[in-house]
Amino acid sequence: MNTMSEIILSGQWVRRCKARAAALLCLAPVFAVAVAQVGAPGAPSSAPAPQYSLSAAMLRRYVGHYRVGDTDIQGVVTVALSGTQLTMQPTGGPLLEIKPQSATHFLLQVGGAEVGLDFVTDGKKPATALIVHQNGQNVTMARMDDAAAAQFAADLAARVQSNTPRPGSQAAINDWLSRMAKGQPPDYSKMSAQLAGLMRSNADRLASGISSLGSLKTLTFQNVAPNGADIYQAQFDNGVLQILIVIDSKGIISGLLLQPPSAP
Repeated sequence: MNTMSEIILSGQWVRRCKARAAALLCLAPVFAVAVAQVGAPGAPSSAPAPQYSLSAAMLRRYVGHYRVGDTDIQGVVTVALSGTQLTMQPTGGPLLEIKPQSATHFLLQVGGAEVGLDFVTDGKKPATALIVHQNGQNVTMARMDDAAAAQFAADLAARVQSNTPRPGSQAAINDWLSRMAKGQPPDYSKMSAQLAGLMRSNADRLASGISSLGSLKTLTFQNVAPNGADIYQAQFDNGVLQILIVIDSKGIISGLLLQPPSAP
């Protein structure tokens, strides 16, 4: 059984897991964007979060869909209201309760970590954006209309049903693994700014982990994940990895996950 710590960072889960003897950094796209910064979950505060109540009428301003992705829509965060409880749910992810700390600022607690959320509003009209704050990084997700969100969901469902990978995803993984195995830096120009920053800060760990697995023998597409990531299985001389990748229509990688293969 692999032990994992999970936190949400700027719209994405971060996990650390083990593959054979090599400890590899794992980036699991939930919102389908790159994490802003890696790290273990912060220790939960000993003091309880202050209680703050908002009326259902005020909370309804935040209900709606918020897009992830600067070019393509790569994910949707849906904010809903039940009574006076506001929830958010990323594409392919769990339903999460968020707690108000002020009229526009909310907290999300995941695995002992606190994530700050701010809704952008003039105080009267529906919020125009949702900003996620974690470890000094901010990711802004603009509101999108219901029709666009429904179309994204339909397109994703069709791709999952047809089990069709995004063009260029396999070539992107091959290129990244090849560079890691040779001790070369990845092509940062083909990554989102956030993912490139994360890769730079963990380059030595990633290169060591990949090289310890030996030569890549095969890279086989498996399926499309519910959140839209393409899933591949990489067979090395000394082990196997399951690799999830999120890539846009311009070939820019914004999410990457390395993990042990799923149990049959």
